Amino acid sequence: MSNSINPLIPAIFAVVGTIIGALIGGIVPNIMQNRTAYKSFRRSKLEELYDDLNRWINASFSFFIINFSFVLKKEIDWNKYLDLNSKADSNKETKFFKSEIIINLYFKELIQDFINLIESIREIRRIIDNEIKQTYLAGEEILTYLSDYNGKVNNMNALAEKLMSHIKTMAINI
Repeated sequence: MSNSINPLIPAIFAVVGTIIGALIGGIVPNIMQNRTAYKSFRRSKLEELYDDLNRWINASFSFFIINFSFVLKKEIDWNKYLDLNSKADSNKETKFFKSEIIINLYFKELIQDFINLIESIREIRRIIDNEIKQTYLAGEEILTYLSDYNGKVNNMNALAEKLMSHIKTMAINI
């Protein structure tokens, strides 16, 4: 018996090693590049979402709350309040719908925070449009709603902060 190794075995190892090296050399950088691009895309969408939500919340609700406080103080009447809000509605709704689309397409983990914020906004609008408006139009004192209204506004602000904080945390962790 001879101790010689079949000359094909080293050649087979060399060919297999070359193929594996080529696959790893070609696939791994591609996978890493795709992951980097995906992370960059998600970060970009989170930044866009944060900016849009921030503008939507600040523009619409600061304006909405400030204008309604004028009604509560009886500095403007209900019709003036409606006029002021209708002028500001179109731009803020665009930001809202764009934010909702981004959340539903890319960030399902934010849906519940977003829904909670929307429900709190609807509750504020319900109180204003139904309860306070009826009292106002009946000529009765609307300041009795001030405490409840302020509590709901504070809750809405807390929910907005929670959503914005969640977005920041997600962006940091990318």
